[in-house]
This record gives sequence, C-alpha cells and structure tokens, in this order.
Amino acid sequence: MMQKQYRISAGQLFSILFVNRSVIMLTHNTLLGGGENMVDNILSALLALVLNFVLILPLYFLHRRNPQENVLETGERLVGKPGAILLAVFYGLYFMAIDSYYLSFFQIFLNNIMEPLMPVWLVALAFVAVVCYAAYLGIEAIARTAGFALAIILIGMVWIGVALLPKIQWINYDPFLYNGPKQLFTGTALFLARSTGFSTMALLLPRVSGKKKLKFCIWNTGIYCLMIFLLLGMVGVGGSYLKNQLFPVYTAASLADAGVLERLDVVFITIWVAGLFIQMSTDAYLFMTCLRKVANKKTSRIALPVASLLVAALAVAVTYSLPLQKVFYGVPLLFTITITAAVGIPLVLLIVDLIRKKKRVPEKTQKGEGPA
Repeated sequence: MMQKQYRISAGQLFSILFVNRSVIMLTHNTLLGGGENMVDNILSALLALVLNFVLILPLYFLHRRNPQENVLETGERLVGKPGAILLAVFYGLYFMAIDSYYLSFFQIFLNNIMEPLMPVWLVALAFVAVVCYAAYLGIEAIARTAGFALAIILIGMVWIGVALLPKIQWINYDPFLYNGPKQLFTGTALFLARSTGFSTMALLLPRVSGKKKLKFCIWNTGIYCLMIFLLLGMVGVGGSYLKNQLFPVYTAASLADAGVLERLDVVFITIWVAGLFIQMSTDAYLFMTCLRKVANKKTSRIALPVASLLVAALAVAVTYSLPLQKVFYGVPLLFTITITAAVGIPLVLLIVDLIRKKKRVPEKTQKGEGPA
C-alpha cells in the first residue's frame, strides 16, 4: 500500500527557502566575502541574482519532463537502484554538512559575542533535539511554521534597515571595484555556495502545487533585493569599522536606534534563531527522505537523531578549531559541492533523459511499421 504524499503550496516552499536564505545574510562578513570593501558585495548580490535564473534551468527542464519525480526518483529510473543510492547518500550528507556549517556559525557567535552561561555544546544538543522533533512532524508542519518565521524575519530585517537609514554617512561608501574585481567574484561564489535552495527544490518540487515559476522569480528577486538593502544600510552606518567584525550585520544592528526597541541586536538574534531552525528542520526532513531510498521509513527515523548528534559534534569541533574553520568555511570546497548538488546532478540526469528519449523514439517508430 502506497503512503499518502502530502503536498505544500508554492508559496510555502518559497517561504521556507526565503527564511533559509536569511541565515546567509546574517552571517556575511569581509573575511568570507573576499575583501574589505563590502560595497562590492552589492554587485555580487546582483550578479548572483542573475546567475540564479540561469543555474536553475537544468532543474527546471528536468522537473518539467518528469513533474512527478524528485531527483532521487529520476536517478533511480535513469541509472538504476545503485545510482539512486549514491545520489541519496550524497544529498543526505550534503544537507547534514550544511547544517553543521550554519550551526557552527551560530556557536561562534555565541562564544565571541554573547558569552552564554551554558556551554555551546549544550546549546547545540538542545537545538538539534528540537530540529529532530520538527522533522518528524513533516514538511507540512515545517512549511506552516516557516510562514510565521517569514513574517518575523521580514519585519525584523526591514526594521533594522529602516533604523539604519538616519545614521548613514555617504563618506562610508567606497567606489565600486576600488581594489579590482576579485571581491565581486568571490562574493558571488560565496552567495551561490551557501544556498541550499536548488537542492531543496530538487527533492520537494514534485510535492509542490501552485505557480512555481512565479514564486521562484519573486523569491530570487526579493531575497537579493533585501540583501542589497541591508548591505547598503550597514555599510553606510558602520563603514570601515565593519571590516574587522565577524558579524557586521549584528554590529550595525547594535549601532542603530529604533525608538521603542533600542536594542536591535535582539531582533537580529530572533531572526537568526528562526532562520536557523527552519533551515535545519528542512534539511533534517530531507535527510530522512534521502535515507528512505537506502532503508525503510523506520530506519530513517531512528537514524535521524544519530545523524543530528554527529551534526552537533562537527559544529562544536569547527567552533574550537581554526584549521577546521579554514577548510569548512572555504568558498572553493563549499561552492563545488553546492553547485554539484544544485546544478551538476540535475544537468547530468537531464542529458541522460534526453539521450534515452531519443533512443526510444526510433524503436517505437520501427515497431509501429508493418501490417496493423
């Protein structure tokens, strides 16, 4: 007996993806962005926006040809069960690694900025426990929660941006590409590398109803416009002071004054926790989806807490190890893995599907010849 496949709307899917992308905005800094002139990262955001419309094409055409299949099911049909297992393992490990990446960022923030009363490893364990529970509830529950989180994040980010406007000083804006184009391209690679949106779509699109193309355009354009808005605000307020800050958005929020809520850093932390929760919950659910290609549903549910503990352990290890941070936060490695998952695999499957379709057409033509 087949299990019922619950569906979510296109709006809910892109609410999840919008919330997930907010984590990228909050953790951007000059060390990762490729240089000290953060104004160049505004151009990086514009370039990434345009490139996303190109990079989505392999997944778009693959989904249009097989709208009822996710990338794992298409892989199984085209390359067999062993190939599908390899894809499932790759995507499952990818989602868990991304969770360690973002959780370690949050722990570094707690260690260096907040100085919490409890150890960060305990925070990590508590976080992954809540994430596991959310993943067990299913993608529908996560999608509904993402709707509320989206409202909080949009209000919070716009609030921060507007609060920064009165304190902007035009002298803080350096000319574009003042030190050459290197930071432009590094920043673009970073924005693309840190996005799991396409990989999430590769697994969830068959379960999504509604106007997907329209919602994708709104999501892609909206998230980068918001990113540019925040970059303009925080550079205008912080200027060169932000160059040596691990979390410049937080620093800028701390400098802003919003009347009733004078401490905008509280808004920053609320946005980050909400975004990280939705990001990790979605990835945990997708990890179980991948594991069900290798094992049964019960095994995947048992394996999730084990994988989550490994995520927490890796995040803690990265938090306290500079060599691990250099590898883990390096743009080339993350960019390669993300582009492989988001673009490379859908492109290869699309090419294989097209080749097989061309081979089937002559066979059907030949079988159709002769007496009726």
